[in-house]
Amino acid sequence: MNKIVLKITVAIITLSIVSCGKDKKESVKPVPAKEEVISPIDVDLNITDSRSEVVFTDENIDKIYGQYLMIKRGLVNSNYELVCKEAKKLDEFLKDAEETKQLKATAKLISLTKDVKKQRDFFVTLTAETEKLISTADITSGEVYKQFCPMAFEGNGGYWLSDSKEVRNPYYGNKMLKCGSVNQTIK
Repeated sequence: MNKIVLKITVAIITLSIVSCGKDKKESVKPVPAKEEVISPIDVDLNITDSRSEVVFTDENIDKIYGQYLMIKRGLVNSNYELVCKEAKKLDEFLKDAEETKQLKATAKLISLTKDVKKQRDFFVTLTAETEKLISTADITSGEVYKQFCPMAFEGNGGYWLSDSKEVRNPYYGNKMLKCGSVNQTIK
């Protein structure tokens, strides 16, 4: 029986390394055990070598996408306070319109939630609603990268939008910072 448990454990560890093994190449400043509280002055795990400066023809969509990216940054850094602050900003400047109703409601939920795990759960809907909005808009320059982590949400996977081809996973933060890949490029 112990051999079976050992084989299963080895298989799970191997799967984790194969799925997201590229995380091991860079060293990252360790995060305190209470992952939820990271000061913005600590290392920003969301930094990448290059970013795509996206410009939409609709200035309001520019603001919404920019605020979405700030929420993503907070989640990558496992900083629930920053996520709350940025989600509140998004909620405040979203108009009460049918097309942004769900986006506004989700931003409000995230802004009121102090548990980073629950914020990440709500981020799935925030991503889907933001993607709906930007997919109908014209991009005059830059690209939006739709990224996917197959391990998020107990193996069901999770999507998010990014301004960089380099993966910074909002669902795992420093635990699996680079787990994922670009699934689609929106131009």
